[in-house]
Amino acid sequence: MAKDGSLEHLDISVSDLERSGAFWAAFLKDLGYREFAKSATGWSWTNDESTVFLLQAESGYLDPPYHRKRVGLNHLAFSVSDPKQVDAMATRLKERNIPLLYGGPRTGRTTYAVFFEDPDRIKIEVVAPLVARAVPAPARVGGQGGGAGGSITATEVITYAGALVVLVGLGILLGTEYEQLGAVGRLGIPGLVAIAALLATRAISGERARARRAQTSLATLAVIAIGFFAGQLQAEILGGPGPRITQLIGYRIILAAALVAAAVAALFLIRLRAGLLAAVLSLSLLVAAFMTLNTQPIPRGWTVEALFLAPGALLVGAAEYGRRQRVVWATEVLAFSGASMAIVTAFFTADNGNLPLQIFGALLALAAFAASVYRSSAGYAIAGGLGLFAFVIDINARYFGSRLWFTVSLVIAGLVLLGIALLLSRLPPRLRR
Repeated sequence: MAKDGSLEHLDISVSDLERSGAFWAAFLKDLGYREFAKSATGWSWTNDESTVFLLQAESGYLDPPYHRKRVGLNHLAFSVSDPKQVDAMATRLKERNIPLLYGGPRTGRTTYAVFFEDPDRIKIEVVAPLVARAVPAPARVGGQGGGAGGSITATEVITYAGALVVLVGLGILLGTEYEQLGAVGRLGIPGLVAIAALLATRAISGERARARRAQTSLATLAVIAIGFFAGQLQAEILGGPGPRITQLIGYRIILAAALVAAAVAALFLIRLRAGLLAAVLSLSLLVAAFMTLNTQPIPRGWTVEALFLAPGALLVGAAEYGRRQRVVWATEVLAFSGASMAIVTAFFTADNGNLPLQIFGALLALAAFAASVYRSSAGYAIAGGLGLFAFVIDINARYFGSRLWFTVSLVIAGLVLLGIALLLSRLPPRLRR
């Protein structure tokens, strides 16, 4: 017999019954529910104590879409008895390519839970009491931190410090003792650092945010060390230190090393989905573009813009993919890097007042603002603001030269930014994404 006051059933209206039904059927089956009934307008599952009904929302009620921050339902929580069931659920969700919110399962004061969203972005929680967990929660450093899974642990802080110290030491060593190290030392030291960082990344287990942050710092160290190794290997093949390594050859070495680092960073980014790795990937592609510019006789103007537009478009594409996967920080870093790379280059390469290229840069900045409105993206917004500022500076430097016009245009640009911010705050709910 059910306890008085317990939830007997739950009705949820969805935008697409078949799409949401497939999601909920797999998820509820993992919790022990079985299908109860199905029709053209409804689908339900029960565990004999409670029942979940999905109802197809009528077309007149699809706008505005659901958002948990508005008045009404925030999220649904389903209980399980053991934290191991939460980990198992997280594994099954990832196997079905369902993104986990907050980086993975999180530890609270008395509970352990995993959070995710259904196709309509209804937030769902699977939660277990923490008392059944055999392994105690790790010690915290610095008080509140980011909550469950977001708190900073001693292991994480030491990992950050260790990775930074190794990176600084590696740079100083190669920078000051280059010839004294010999070929073996110049190749062996970055190679060993890369291997050690990769092994440590693999050794730190766990899907929680704190473990992934520690893995990210080590993965970043590995990417940089691999870049050092790739560049040094080419240098040794070409004769090592000495007059054989001309400036042009040096640029080509850095180009190849940057491409290797970008490829490795992309692999780690796919796995860890971290903003730091997104920044490393963006920087590697930016360095590769600059080195291509230094190694090839490319005329300034549209050709240079195309050179930087290609990696910019690649980064924006990665940002949009990450947005669909509900990845936050990496998505915003990629959106900013990709958009700003193409926008700023247009102004810097518009030699002799290349007005069409300057207009193209301004249009890219406007497109970034439009994307920031449509996506509610801070990355696109910052890129658009940077583009607007670069446009004002460029136009003043090339066509005016008057301090009065320069300051007036800056004020106007600032007012435009404030207007865009007001627009974002006044958007109808349908466009607030």
